[in-house]
Amino acid sequence: MKTLWTLVALFLVLSASAFAQEDGNMNDEAASMHSHITVNGYYLHTAVSTDFETTVEKLRGILKDEGFGVLTEIDFSAKMKEKLDVDTPPCLILGACNPPFAWQVFQSEPWIGVEMPCNVVVRQMDDGSVEVAIKNPGMLVEATGNNELSQLGEDLTQAVVRILEKVSH
Repeated sequence: MKTLWTLVALFLVLSASAFAQEDGNMNDEAASMHSHITVNGYYLHTAVSTDFETTVEKLRGILKDEGFGVLTEIDFSAKMKEKLDVDTPPCLILGACNPPFAWQVFQSEPWIGVEMPCNVVVRQMDDGSVEVAIKNPGMLVEATGNNELSQLGEDLTQAVVRILEKVSH
């Protein structure tokens, strides 16, 4: 089942890109933006062309536009410096929540709260580039074993793909 959700997420990304290219409604850059999203099992991620601070600011606006609020914020780099005296490139973990989605899931699967909020990670890589990763909602729904949540998992995955598309361009 884990493989199924990963394939569903990848299919959504690839089919949207293929449709856009065949339909001719998007320019080449817009049509290719789907190819910048990578599915890695429990998360989806993309590289961005902006610096760390700009990416964080842009991401906050995109999350809001998609109906997500930021409930928690962890400056991972600062915590590692404080607790372990380790220097790391900037890394921020945002705990995002879309209340309508959260409520739908919670009504059917109350223990889903152990996985809430949805973590969104903005990370500056060692080479100076910046990447954004978001928990794969399809994997989360699959982990519940609750088939009632299948459509919701697909809807959430589409929202995550949209967020990553917007932040990467």
